[in-house]
Amino acid sequence: MAEARLSFKERKAILKWYLKLENVVEVQRQWRREYATEPPTSLTIARILDKFEMHGTVCDVHLGRSGRPRTATSPASSAMVLEQFTRSPQKSTKQCARETGVSSTGIRRILKTAKGKVFIPRLLHALNEDDPDRRVQYCEWFQNMVREDEEFMGKMVWSGEAQFKLNGTVNRHNCVFWAPENPHIHVEEEVNVPGLNVWCGLSLRGLIGPFFFEGTVTGQVYLDMLRTSILPAIRTLFGNDRFYFQQDGAPPHFHRDVRAYLDENLAGQWIGRRGVVEFPPCSPDLTPLDFYLWGTLKDVVYRRKPATLAELQQEIETACAAIQMDTLVNVAHAVLCRNQKCLDAGGNHFEHPL
Repeated sequence: MAEARLSFKERKAILKWYLKLENVVEVQRQWRREYATEPPTSLTIARILDKFEMHGTVCDVHLGRSGRPRTATSPASSAMVLEQFTRSPQKSTKQCARETGVSSTGIRRILKTAKGKVFIPRLLHALNEDDPDRRVQYCEWFQNMVREDEEFMGKMVWSGEAQFKLNGTVNRHNCVFWAPENPHIHVEEEVNVPGLNVWCGLSLRGLIGPFFFEGTVTGQVYLDMLRTSILPAIRTLFGNDRFYFQQDGAPPHFHRDVRAYLDENLAGQWIGRRGVVEFPPCSPDLTPLDFYLWGTLKDVVYRRKPATLAELQQEIETACAAIQMDTLVNVAHAVLCRNQKCLDAGGNHFEHPL
């Protein structure tokens, strides 16, 4: 209901209810009980409150000024917006704009004035007592290789697997919380939802894959994929040039037949659990598959809302094909930066830009 259609008595009632209840939703609920009609919008209520604060009256005040009154950052609007985020800190600015009538720009201005910040949940693996030392050892090896061989970054192939669910969880890049201090939110994930297990490799020469596993990824299933798809694809990309193959310490990667196969076919060239070079456990912040690729792909794929596994696979393949070489170069530079930050933090988790 627009403000102009409200009588003086109705405006006065709105002001009285808000001063008593200090909650726009409660004011609207009280209106329904009193008048049995649809209540004024949140924006209308905010304008009435703002008018009273500025002029001491809820009547229309004509000051010879034309145009729309500015209420986006008025005290009443600010209080209403901050109340929304206090009750629901996960709310987006667009959703708040729809509920309050304040523009998204105005909402961001209010939140900034109140020192509100966006926090994105981060994936952190708890470190065991000796994990920081392992992380330091790996980062020192990596940085030394870069110093000794200016082409080393171009020889790296980082790899990993991820699950893509049909329900689109967990998309942490679009899961934000507004608060003055970091609330350290954790996100719960649904289980038993149909999805795909996907392998990808990332190098400065291009993205390798995606390859899709049927069913659970066991050591034998992973070994078969190494033999038939992964290593042939890498060798096609690199030809006779030397490369280093990195994998994390997931149980399928640690299978004795997998390690024996890598020792035989990539002697001195593979990085991972019990490899010539150990990739440190609990370190998704050091591999671009975890800190870049999977989140980026899921942002793109879930935006399309695929309804079947076939559509999901097609969207993943399309999103992978769209990644540009310039992006891969920037990601590789980020690896160097993260290795140095890990060293500076003594092997502990470090803060980095979102």
